[in-house]
Amino acid sequence: MAGLSLQCGDCGTLLKSVEEAQEHAELTSHSNFAESTEAVLNLICSSCGKPCRSKTESDLHTKRTGHTEFVDRTLEAAKPISLEVPKASADSEEDVVAGESSQTEGDI
Repeated sequence: MAGLSLQCGDCGTLLKSVEEAQEHAELTSHSNFAESTEAVLNLICSSCGKPCRSKTESDLHTKRTGHTEFVDRTLEAAKPISLEVPKASADSEEDVVAGESSQTEGDI
């Protein structure tokens, strides 16, 4: 079965994508990641709509707000992760360059 998340081997955090793993690595200096068949939780507070990614996070939300009802939408969003980092297409880079040059002309 394909992995549904990446798990940090240093702290156990589940991450939804390679981009999240890279960001986690930059913030924490952790570098040990592996595929996991466990999906990242997607618990939505029924009172205010706040998304919580772990039981700990939902417990903390309950403690702070008194909100106790959560809808589990984990399986709705769970899909196999891609281990490839998306690359910017040449078209989008050209659009950015074109957009920058038109902004410069308008500023003059």
